[in-house]
Amino acid sequence: MNPINPADPADPGNLSGPDDETGGVYAYYERAGIAAEQGDLAEAEQCYEKVLLISERLGDGRGMALAYHQLGNVALERGDWTGAERWCLSALEVDQRLGNERGVALTHYQLGRLAQGKRDFSVADHAYRQCLELIERLGDEHGAALTCYQLGFSAQEQHDLSAAERWYDRARQIQEKLGEEHGASLTYYQMGLVAQERHDYETAEEWYRRALELNEELGDEHGAASACGQLGVVAALQQRFGEAGRWLLKALAGFQNDPERTEMTTRNFIRCVCLAPLDDQRQLRDLWKTAGLHSLLDGDPDPPP
Repeated sequence: MNPINPADPADPGNLSGPDDETGGVYAYYERAGIAAEQGDLAEAEQCYEKVLLISERLGDGRGMALAYHQLGNVALERGDWTGAERWCLSALEVDQRLGNERGVALTHYQLGRLAQGKRDFSVADHAYRQCLELIERLGDEHGAALTCYQLGFSAQEQHDLSAAERWYDRARQIQEKLGEEHGASLTYYQMGLVAQERHDYETAEEWYRRALELNEELGDEHGAASACGQLGVVAALQQRFGEAGRWLLKALAGFQNDPERTEMTTRNFIRCVCLAPLDDQRQLRDLWKTAGLHSLLDGDPDPPP
């Protein structure tokens, strides 16, 4: 789960300079956005570097800072921690000089993601808290929700479930207030994982069902499949194997374009078959056959995760 950054320090429409150069900046941002969506990080990086060159030539500090931020994001996506830190610190220096608090907040958020990627959680939490303090002062509720979510995610990775639950719940309240359905669906899913880790399966199922309902309303097949997959896992953990199989098959249908999640969900189905009593095993094999899937493998006796 990688939610978008809180409020950007600038928008291409706020960049200054001659019309022809500004038009070039627009074009490069558009190309970079398309490239990033397609996973072509090299093309995105080249476009942002050209934006940076134009901004430097124009002496446009805010434009430079925004380009630094975007280059930092590309480096983060690559797992290039050194490059990400260099770009983020460049952005921080410019934004602090300009008194651009939104930009400073964004840099703290990015530095938090960087530290979290390196599993340096104390640094990550400190950076996120600095971001949260700034954006709350600016009245940016959207950014506050995203930052609370990241603080929850960081706490969850540290197995501090109480802290994770508090931060996620804070994010959830803001998202529901703002009507941010996509963000809320992600938070519901994570709250389900926290409850599942506590072995509070009833609560976990409630959160997964809420995530599923929202994702179906939004037409997010992959998000819906993720919720179905976890509902299957939780049902299996409670030895409701027939129900587990139905949820897992529904998840598989939504993971058609995700080989990794397809493999994981298939393995969970096989584990259900191995753990189930004979009558449930027959039911599960019939469900698999009815779905028209490839031959079900034998073995794999590990329990569901």
